[in-house]
Amino acid sequence: MSAEINIRPRRARGRRINDPEGMRRKVLDVAEAAFQARGYHASSLGDLMAAAGVSGGALHHHFPTKKALALAVIGERVAAAVEETWIA
Repeated sequence: MSAEINIRPRRARGRRINDPEGMRRKVLDVAEAAFQARGYHASSLGDLMAAAGVSGGALHHHFPTKKALALAVIGERVAAAVEETWIA
């Protein structure tokens, strides 16, 4: 009978393992895909957190509400696409 041991890498003091800006981009990627596939109302924050692999606290640090997240997707992603295709 053998037991599986889960060993996590240790982090150095004062240094984050996760990149906050990378996490923010990941949440935006997941939200953009979910809003396109299922729509705003059918996409729950719980589903978005699970898909992005982030906690509620991490999500709410960057986006206090679902509306704030949707506005960030529109402001950063949709506006960039419009600028690329229509203005350029």
